[in-house]
Amino acid sequence: MTSKVPVGICIPYSNGNSGFFKQTFSDIERAHTNLKMLLLTAKGERPLVPTYGSDLRSLLFSPGEDQYDSLIVDAVHDATEKWMPEIVVSNVDVARDIDNAPNSAEIFITFNIVSIPNSNEQIKLEIY
Repeated sequence: MTSKVPVGICIPYSNGNSGFFKQTFSDIERAHTNLKMLLLTAKGERPLVPTYGSDLRSLLFSPGEDQYDSLIVDAVHDATEKWMPEIVVSNVDVARDIDNAPNSAEIFITFNIVSIPNSNEQIKLEIY
């Protein structure tokens, strides 16, 4: 549902038409932005909320770990279950090039927004 009332701020930050930042105007757009923000924030990065965020960045420096891809999937699920209960992640795919870029990954996330039936949304995160 789109409205004329802003419900959040877009990332990456940019100038908006009204106010200082470009804003989101739908719950779907807001969910995309908030999910990206959550997963790209490292735990401990926010001063008064040390458990906010995910372990994705720290996992990038352990590419030799057994079950590396499943650790990334678990990190996505752990963060969303704790901080975004309005999101249900249905699938996480991890793509990596271990030979040329061992400390980077592309993460493809499929999710639903609880308040919007059959929303079935997707985002792609590039972590490096």
